[in-house]
Order: sequence, then C-alpha cells, then structure tokens
Amino acid sequence: MIRSQYFTGVAIALGLSTAVVVAAQTVPAEEWVGQPIQFTSTLSRAEVQAAYIASAQTAQAPQELRVGPADPGVGMVERAMVEADRNLYLRAGLGDVGEFDDSVSPTYKERQAAYERMRNGPEFAMELARINRGASTAALAQVSE
Repeated sequence: MIRSQYFTGVAIALGLSTAVVVAAQTVPAEEWVGQPIQFTSTLSRAEVQAAYIASAQTAQAPQELRVGPADPGVGMVERAMVEADRNLYLRAGLGDVGEFDDSVSPTYKERQAAYERMRNGPEFAMELARINRGASTAALAQVSE
C-alpha cells in the first residue's frame, strides 16, 4: 500500500512538473523579443557608397572619439572672451564689491558704469587681443620645446 501511494505521488509530481514546463512557453518568441533583425541590405553597393559619402561630409565623430575640445555651440563664447570680460570686471573694481553689497550705492554705480564703458568700448578689444597674443605666444613656446 505504501509503495503504491509512493508511486502515485511520484507520478503526480512528475505530471505537474511536466505541465509547468509545457505551460511556460505559451507566447511565440517574436511576440516578446520582436522581429528578427535583417542582416542583409536591399541596397546596391553604389547606393551604399553614395549614402556613405553624403553622410561623411556632414557627420561628425561622437565626442568620445574626438581629440580636443568640442565645437562651441550656438550662443557660446570663446574662453578668451570670458577671460577679457572678467579682467575688465576686476579692473573696474567690481571684484571688491561683496556679494551682498548694496547695489544702489554711488560707489557700486560708478564701478558698474566704468565696467560697461570698458566692456562696450575699445578696452575690450584691446584686452582680447592681449589675451590672444599671450595664448599664441604660449602655444609657440610649447611647440618649440
């Protein structure tokens, strides 16, 4: 009796595990993976070459494959322009004004006016030329070393 119950239990367990395995694959692979990727092209060799040449003229390498700094975006300014602007800001005395200083004080207004005059006048162009001249001199010194 115990032997027949044992074999009945084993048969039921095997039947259930088989049913579970069979029931696990109810969806075709294309429905949960997607359509197979097509590895062959329908284009001719000439069409592929023409598309490659057209894309090579306009495409740029991804940033991780480039050497050197990225191209400046729209509205971006050069480093030398930022440095010249900062130098004029400091020369006008605005660097001495505290972050929470009174911006309506006569001293601040005078310094702000001096900065704006230099920023919009020939001083900015002269400072930019001085920085660029220094950068080109430094670059030449590096090359000659």
